[in-house]
Amino acid sequence: MMAYLGCVLFGLIFVVMSAKSNGALGTKMADTMAWMQGWAPFSYLLLLVLLAAPIASFKLMHSWPKHVEPEDPMRKYRHPEDVLED
Repeated sequence: MMAYLGCVLFGLIFVVMSAKSNGALGTKMADTMAWMQGWAPFSYLLLLVLLAAPIASFKLMHSWPKHVEPEDPMRKYRHPEDVLED
């Protein structure tokens, strides 16, 4: 019984929260759209940069050359009997 009560109360929190936040989120979205239309060329370029930056960084990271360990220059001068084996 207590588990069901907890689930119901958890669901009611979101119902209450959405009723209050719905108006605030709608107002913020309207303000953002008004700002974007007011600063039309600048705001659309800013939005394009914000959306393209993660894609460009992802492409850059995947196209970066892989690190290759340099070959040991002294390897050709060592003899196999010089190496200690445990």
